[in-house]
Formats: sequence, C-alpha cells, structure tokens
Amino acid sequence: MYLRGLSCSYRARYVLGADNARFGAGPGRPAAHTAYMTLARVRCTWQSWPGAPGVSTFYLDPSPSQATVDSLRTFFNAMIGLLPTGLTINVPGSGDEISESTGAISGTWSVGTVPTSVVGTAAGAYAGNAGAVIHWLTDGVAGNRRVRGRTFLVPLISGAYDATGSLATTTITTLTNAATALIGANPGLINVWTRPRPGRSGLQNAINQVRVPDLAVSLRSRRV
Repeated sequence: MYLRGLSCSYRARYVLGADNARFGAGPGRPAAHTAYMTLARVRCTWQSWPGAPGVSTFYLDPSPSQATVDSLRTFFNAMIGLLPTGLTINVPGSGDEISESTGAISGTWSVGTVPTSVVGTAAGAYAGNAGAVIHWLTDGVAGNRRVRGRTFLVPLISGAYDATGSLATTTITTLTNAATALIGANPGLINVWTRPRPGRSGLQNAINQVRVPDLAVSLRSRRV
C-alpha cells in the first residue's frame, strides 16, 4: 500500500538483485547501470487501528536471506514506543518477484521463518491518519529529478510530537537511527525503485542517506 503524506501509503520502494536485459544511456538512466534487476517485493502490513490496513512495501534481492527479512522486522520493532498499543506490523516470509524494468510479476521468493509480529506498546491518544515520514536518498536521477524513496509511518501516538505540532526531537532520533541501522545491516543492497513510465523503464538506485524531516504528516489516500 502506499500511504501518502502518510498517504495510507506506507510505502517505500527498495531493492537488491540483477537480471540480463540492458539499459541504454539517457536522462535518468546512467550508462553505468547495465542490467535490469529482478526484485523481491516485501509487503509489510499494518493492522489494528482505525483506518487499517496499511502497507509498507520494500524491494529486495530475488532470493532475500533470512537475515535481510529479519532486519526489516528489527527496523519496525525499533519504533514500538511510538506506535499505539495493539497496532501490529507483520513482515512476511514470502512474496512476489517482479521485473525492475516493467514491474511485472516474474516469480516468488520465500525464507524459512516468518518473523514474529511487531506490536505497538505506546499508550495514549493518537490520530489515525497522522504520523511521520522517512526519506531515503540516492544519487540517482530520473525524469530530471533526484530519485528518493519514502516510508510513511502512520499512526504515531500524540507523544511523538512537540508543543509546536512538529515531531519531537526524540522521535526524529529514534526513526533516523532505525533507518540508518536498516541500511547498515544490508550494505549496498537496499535501493529505491522508480516505477516505469511511458518512454522510460523502471530503474533502481542505491540509498546512500536517510532523512526524517521535522514534520507531522497526514494520510489522505491509499493505494496498493
């Protein structure tokens, strides 16, 4: 799902892997990128809050390791103190493989053990459509714009914000550390995927930085 703004789109677009088709050089398509990749799509589902379900989508290697899947659970588990009590996030143990260039399903992936559910522990009031966003930054360019991904984290409890209506400093630190650890646990493997458009194939770019803006976001729409 793609939670925007927190579009109930908790969606992040990420990658690892490779296949055999060729990119030509051109705008947003560097010559150094010589092969399309096969991506394993990991849809992490958010449940048990008004407005559920939500989905955070990541794209990984066509044969992701157990450790990589577990690191996604660790990423979400690092923020349970900001998630409402009883809210759950489930990282799957299997899913679809897709073509980087077209987005078409090309196969399936699986690991041996499905990670246990992440469960929110924070008591207190919250708005079902409000939270935060993580920006995943790259050096890539597509359509004359820098390529970056976003993961929307909605909802968060009221204690995640400060008196001015933006995110509390401790919230920014918690989310930044969780995102940085996820990238560090999978060095060189997690990327942002740009979807194909008329005249342009899909394209992945490696994440090299993370940023959590000091901004409360609200979810206005949902797509899968």
